[in-house]
Amino acid sequence: RVARIWSRTLERVRAARLAPAFITVRAGTEGWIEMLPKVHAKRLHSDGTAESYLVRLEPGARAPAHGHPAGEECLVLEGAVRYVGADTLNAGDFQYAPAGAEHAELVSDTGALVFLRYARPVTEYINL
Repeated sequence: RVARIWSRTLERVRAARLAPAFITVRAGTEGWIEMLPKVHAKRLHSDGTAESYLVRLEPGARAPAHGHPAGEECLVLEGAVRYVGADTLNAGDFQYAPAGAEHAELVSDTGALVFLRYARPVTEYINL
């Protein structure tokens, strides 16, 4: 009986060592960097290729027109983001920009919190 208990315990230990680890990024003020005036980003995850970020835009924030060397997923969590001469994305709106897509200048009149997932490292999009 002791041998069975020991065997099951060892199986659980081995399984725990093989199980993938969760990555948790806590809310708060740590880890934010200024990408542009009034635009701050916090990297949530990178697997060496794709990267996920939270981006906080203060009221009046602007980002220049830019292209996408790879796909980008954008989900507006709070506020609104307006593309000059084009769409406005409000809280809850999702937009996918495929590789090769061009954005007009981006403005947030009210401020916004946005989740972005890049199919390539962000440094291929923006000089940091």
